Amino acid sequence: MLVPVALRAEETRTVLTLADQPLRLIRGAAVYKAASGVAVQKDDILETEAAGAQVEAGADAIVALGPQSRVLVANLAADGKSPVELELLQGWAKVYAKGRRASVVTPALQVTVPTGSTIVHAGDGMDAVFAEEGEQQVARSGTTLKLAAEQYAGIDTSKPQPVVGRPPRAFVSAMPPAFRDHLARVPGVRNAGKVAPVKERDAAFADVNDWLASALPARRRFVARFKPRLADPDFRKQLDRALGQSPDWKPVLYPARRPDNGLF
Repeated sequence: MLVPVALRAEETRTVLTLADQPLRLIRGAAVYKAASGVAVQKDDILETEAAGAQVEAGADAIVALGPQSRVLVANLAADGKSPVELELLQGWAKVYAKGRRASVVTPALQVTVPTGSTIVHAGDGMDAVFAEEGEQQVARSGTTLKLAAEQYAGIDTSKPQPVVGRPPRAFVSAMPPAFRDHLARVPGVRNAGKVAPVKERDAAFADVNDWLASALPARRRFVARFKPRLADPDFRKQLDRALGQSPDWKPVLYPARRPDNGLF
């Protein structure tokens, strides 16, 4: 029996399957509210508030977010083969990837998971990872550590050497309780992939300033993404005050004048 093409397309969507409270979604240069059932796209920024959330790209790629967490979905395709790539600015993320590589980048470290499950935290001066299932790698400033399953690595941003071993009590107690369980698909998500996010407004500078000032890889793509917002005088003024002399934004805000090659 042939399956209609439209049905196959719906089945391969990446979907926000669990959101006890609507998330803040920054898509392009606009801010939305996203509830369970919204399809997640490449380069979406998801920000939780008091409750966590879960995003699924099929049974082999599941991402859970803790409360007060901010993540950019660099790649989370439901094709069963492409890598899972997240950039975690703040908070907690748990990633399960079976048979496909996953990576989570924070301001202080990069975690690579060939296959398995990892728990990553960013913020409060300590970025950390717990290799829940499968061997993993943690890279920082050109140095790479190998973690066996159930090992922990913590990077204190004020110290040169990471802490490696069993997860400390502070990490375990701060971890979202839901992360203690293995990630599983959420059954019976209503209108999965068909729910439209609700646009609230164009992004203000306060919505994105932490992202623009971060050292995450996506920063290089933010100039083209948020350049249209420079038409807003308030956005431009605040960006100029904060980042006007940065290598990323100075050429955009103050483009060099071309020399006058006229004969007269």
